[in-house]
Amino acid sequence: MQSLTEAMVAGVITSLIVSSSALSLQSTAKLIRSSGDQATLRQNTVNGLRLMRSEVERSLHIIVDNADGFPESKQHLSLQNPQYQETLSECTLLAGTRSFKPLFAVNMAELVKPVVYAMSTNSDGFGYSIQRCGPPLNPDGRYNETEELFLSTTLNNIASLPCTSSDPDACPDPKPITDVLEAIDFRFSQGLTPIRQVQEPALRLETDSNFKLVKFVDPTAENDSVKESYLVKQTATEQTAKQNIHFVAFARADKRITSGDDSGDGGILSGAFFQNITSNNVRFAIDGSGSMSACVMWGDGYGPRRTFYDPKKKRYQETSRICSLTRMEALISEMTMIIGALSDNTKIGITSFSSNGYSNHKSWEASETNLVRLGDEGQRDAAIDFVNTLDDQKVTIWGGTDPWNAIQQGFDDTETDTLYLLTDGEPNRDPQGGKWKKNDHVRTAELYASNNEGRTHESQNQPLIVNTTSIGLQSNWLEELAALTNGSYNQIDQESIERANNGHGNNQGFCDPSNPSANFDHCNGDDDIELTGKTP
Repeated sequence: MQSLTEAMVAGVITSLIVSSSALSLQSTAKLIRSSGDQATLRQNTVNGLRLMRSEVERSLHIIVDNADGFPESKQHLSLQNPQYQETLSECTLLAGTRSFKPLFAVNMAELVKPVVYAMSTNSDGFGYSIQRCGPPLNPDGRYNETEELFLSTTLNNIASLPCTSSDPDACPDPKPITDVLEAIDFRFSQGLTPIRQVQEPALRLETDSNFKLVKFVDPTAENDSVKESYLVKQTATEQTAKQNIHFVAFARADKRITSGDDSGDGGILSGAFFQNITSNNVRFAIDGSGSMSACVMWGDGYGPRRTFYDPKKKRYQETSRICSLTRMEALISEMTMIIGALSDNTKIGITSFSSNGYSNHKSWEASETNLVRLGDEGQRDAAIDFVNTLDDQKVTIWGGTDPWNAIQQGFDDTETDTLYLLTDGEPNRDPQGGKWKKNDHVRTAELYASNNEGRTHESQNQPLIVNTTSIGLQSNWLEELAALTNGSYNQIDQESIERANNGHGNNQGFCDPSNPSANFDHCNGDDDIELTGKTP
């Protein structure tokens, strides 16, 4: 199994974008006032992050304020570059009396000026917001650079971190939120903005060593109850709703998810892992094995030790090198955004497969026997919460690759008309428990496809369509299963992703001395520890 490199990440990372980007830009502020508090936060998350993702993924690279500075040859990555100062000044003037503290900017191939994303305060004074400053978009999604810069709220209701100490005397005296924001440092150091403190926004950003990744991470120290950046809806006296925010986008991925209309009903939804989602009765069977912990994008610098799967050595490895993105994190991000974007009438089921008895061999409980309608109260959030548990446990207990029960579950639930099956490795055993061999490929595909003979739902003929995705390897049996069930086969590998991206973002051989763009600060193998034990 080949490790996924930066060029492959461009196709692996989730990429939710609506074709009507301009409409999203102008309607987000209206959407966040249009419904109840929890629904408001969810809609705010979907629409605001969708817009930001669209611009990051259409960009050449991001631009940041780096605490360590940049060499002369990389000044185009620095927000301190004099060529960006006029834009930053214009944006600050547009913000008026509200603060405008730049988080990052994106350099678009079709624009002279960058598009800037900055932290500001909510209009109600109870939290923070992300503001976008840049040229407006035409209805066809093209920029109109001849017009003046346009300032809009992209993500509202970012929480102000509360004091969680049980001792009131340990909590600092509250300050005006504008004063707090003016004092905040958003510079990146070793790929991360600083850990946030009480009253500061519940948002922390991470990037990779090439400054193409934008990722939201835990804004606080690792040993507290906060695990993700989040939004809140609150009044002067109480918090009425909370919404975790999950975001990953990669410059020049340009893998767009489109929906056929603004409502999200009936359109085609496509991602990097899961493509052409048109069904309203769909199951996802996703690989939860330990090999999904493989790092696909290394960050800048070192941090606490973490364990990852090394596809080349086929074993786990512990290292203090910062990993900005694993296969599992990329999958979780795409699943989170897809679930958020599917229509209320869509019914889904989710199963994570690994080895029986291991932590990631589990199903979303609500959907074990029946599909669940996303529009029913609390179900969309419950599905997202389940997906985000897949990297909670130690990777060494995630398990191996045993997809058979998950596949059969899709065939047995006759309401399901489409199954999306994803894996990054060959099965550990054949369906009968024997050793997996090459001659098992075709007969295994035929075995499961035979379930479609006479398959009906409510007296109507309903064969199951199986769409398969293989990560990091060519899978003959997945390709055969898709063909036998009128599904499609999606291969996430080096050749196909480079072809899809026309060579953009190619950074093969992270520690290969023949690679001129390799970051050799991360190539010291003395810091890595190989771990023994069962591998997936």
